[in-house]
Amino acid sequence: MVGGNIGNFFAVTFILPLAAFLGGNNAQRGWSLAVLLYAIVAVVLLLVAFADMREKNIQRTKSIPIKQSFKAAKRNWPWFLIVAANIIFWIGLTARSSTLAYYFQYNMHNSGYISLFNGFSIIQVVGMASIPFIVKKFNKWGTTVFGLAAAIIGQLMMVVSGSHLIPLLISWCIACIGSGIACSMFFAMVGDTVDYGEWKNGVRASGFLTAIGSSFCIKMGAGLGSFIPSVIMKTFHYVPNHVQSASALSAIKFSFIWMPIVIFALNIIPLYMYKKYEEHEPIVIRDLMNKNSQEEM
Repeated sequence: MVGGNIGNFFAVTFILPLAAFLGGNNAQRGWSLAVLLYAIVAVVLLLVAFADMREKNIQRTKSIPIKQSFKAAKRNWPWFLIVAANIIFWIGLTARSSTLAYYFQYNMHNSGYISLFNGFSIIQVVGMASIPFIVKKFNKWGTTVFGLAAAIIGQLMMVVSGSHLIPLLISWCIACIGSGIACSMFFAMVGDTVDYGEWKNGVRASGFLTAIGSSFCIKMGAGLGSFIPSVIMKTFHYVPNHVQSASALSAIKFSFIWMPIVIFALNIIPLYMYKKYEEHEPIVIRDLMNKNSQEEM
């Protein structure tokens, strides 16, 4: 998670000056070339990372058909709760990140803040690094709620901060630290639902449950998180590269400030419902250990 955020830091911090450099007076050409360059770098790095990678201890891994993988999700209520919560979270997070540029360009009237605040988002690694200490006190579901609460507080502080740069940056950092904590915790909790699925249904579908609980949720939530603000802004007459009406400015502010607050608050509901399943984990782990030890005998 920390490594991913470092990569994201460089991507979002330098995309604007890179697009301006490559495109000159043609902004569309600059963005196309910048994204193409990013894509080429990504492909090269992925090939380097995985070209000679080989799995070890594969004899311990049992492949199961996709039909049987679905059985691991049957009555796996903690998995359904985490999937729902993760999708909701990524809707709020993406809504915030996708409207940041609009907010600072039109509402704050300072496009220079876009790269600055995107760059400061790297501070969420502080939240990620602090998770081992926080989780000892609040457990996993409580740590996630703690992160969401911090993100909500940071968003609210941005409202109070107005156009003052330092208070805005402090508020943004608090919001990013909170969302960084929550983002990381979903990956930890979806792993626990794999154990629950094996305990409940006798099927360990690690790949299937983890893929849906992480990658699918990110794609689904990010897609909706980009789509919903665009619909809101269009409905209230946002016009690109023009002076915006009062209704358009309100729509941008709602999408960047208030929509994430509402969504992060709603996200607490499935997490609170997940609490009882986390409290049940010791029993699940004990029973699985006993089962595995009997199979080895």
